Amino acid sequence: MGSLDPKTGKVKDYEVPVLKADSPKGLLNVESDPDGNIWGSMMYQGGIAKLDVKSGKVTTYKLPDQYQSPSTQESMVSPQYSNVDGYVWTNNQEDHTILRLAVKTGQFENLGVMKDAKGKAISAYGMPADRDNNLYLLEFGGTSIGHYKANVKEVNIYATPSPGSKPRRGRVDAQNRLWFAEYGNNAIGMFDPKTREIKEWQLPTPWSLPYDVVSTASGEAWTGSMFNDQVARLDSKSGEFVEYLLPRTTNIRRVFYDEAGKALWVGSNHGASIIKLETLD
Repeated sequence: MGSLDPKTGKVKDYEVPVLKADSPKGLLNVESDPDGNIWGSMMYQGGIAKLDVKSGKVTTYKLPDQYQSPSTQESMVSPQYSNVDGYVWTNNQEDHTILRLAVKTGQFENLGVMKDAKGKAISAYGMPADRDNNLYLLEFGGTSIGHYKANVKEVNIYATPSPGSKPRRGRVDAQNRLWFAEYGNNAIGMFDPKTREIKEWQLPTPWSLPYDVVSTASGEAWTGSMFNDQVARLDSKSGEFVEYLLPRTTNIRRVFYDEAGKALWVGSNHGASIIKLETLD
């Protein structure tokens, strides 16, 4: 894992311990918990990792042996609201099961494949937690999102209005609404758990194929593209988009918004760099 000081440009690396010497190394997903510590999903290493930002220590949590195989794959981790009940979410893409870690004890609970009351299953790529530390499931291989209520161990599945939407990544806002990228529909989606309705906004440029969405306190939403070197800003009240062409080829996956600095941060996935975008308005 790495940290960047934006004032000096200094980068510091934190080595993540190896759990499986013969398996591929590296993290797919990094997220912060309420204390600012950074968590990573260790993919084929078969676990998740936590970086204590104060001490610089990295702690790993390996899945129990009964869940391990050469193809065990923790692709996602969701610690954003672990302060609610002490649990951090992760998954196993090998069999599409959902797990959660009790941080105090280091014990994993396997919740199995997510199925609704009718027996319909939903698998997830992106899986952001809501403010009650329930879990959203973004069905990148389909057209639905799931919402898992941890206290009753129940999932509800909601189809997007547009076909072929391929929900990918997203986050919740201050109102506990889910904002997410509809990769296949070239749109931003928003699910309101109060009304159980999904609203969609189509991006102006065809084939932008948004990967991730982040909302802001002012009611805007940002997304980025893997293909056209643009980021897009949505005014959700007016429905107006503003698109920004970046100065060089930029393969964007995640998007992050800094409320204090009023700036968008993205990673240049194939460019070994981090990009900060500040608007002039």
